Amino acid sequence: MLGDRVMAEMIFYATTNDYSDADRYERFALDCKLDEKAVEIGKIVRYLSGYIPRFGAPLKILETASATGLTAVGVTSELARAGIKHGYTSLDIEQNLLLYAKLRQRGNSFVRGDFENLPFEQSAFDIYIMMGAEGYRPNGGFYPEAYRVLKSGGYYVMPQIGPQPIVRIAEKEDVLRSGFIVIRADNYLIARKSYT
Repeated sequence: MLGDRVMAEMIFYATTNDYSDADRYERFALDCKLDEKAVEIGKIVRYLSGYIPRFGAPLKILETASATGLTAVGVTSELARAGIKHGYTSLDIEQNLLLYAKLRQRGNSFVRGDFENLPFEQSAFDIYIMMGAEGYRPNGGFYPEAYRVLKSGGYYVMPQIGPQPIVRIAEKEDVLRSGFIVIRADNYLIARKSYT
């Protein structure tokens, strides 16, 4: 059960959309145990990487709504332990969060941008991760953009967080409409871009 302080912070972020204080957000994320969730995500990414044909090239990962980079730490640590070469691109709209992650070397590339209008070429990434930010996708362009930037056979990974961590039916339908094949839809949404 979440404590009063964590609930107050959840309400703060949900109502103000103010992520400018990176230290405050990092404390909140740690209170929510998102660092532990990041290790779990890393294990899933490590597993999925075995199903992506790379022909010796490093695994290319994109995380949007990357915040202070806790997910990057968990994922890159797991991949490094397994000896999997990779590059990690973090994208967030909030410059202070990106700077926080960059100063702590939580990833390789840091891009300020909108995840409904990604500043990347088509078929650029093997794995796309997004933890949270479900409520910040007003224009309906999120899944088509995720599909566009993933390589054929690439995976979209979205762990469910919050008080009721389960994939909503409407979310699953949006993924399917965008052309993805849903692999898992429980406390994780994992989808694969079909081979073309």
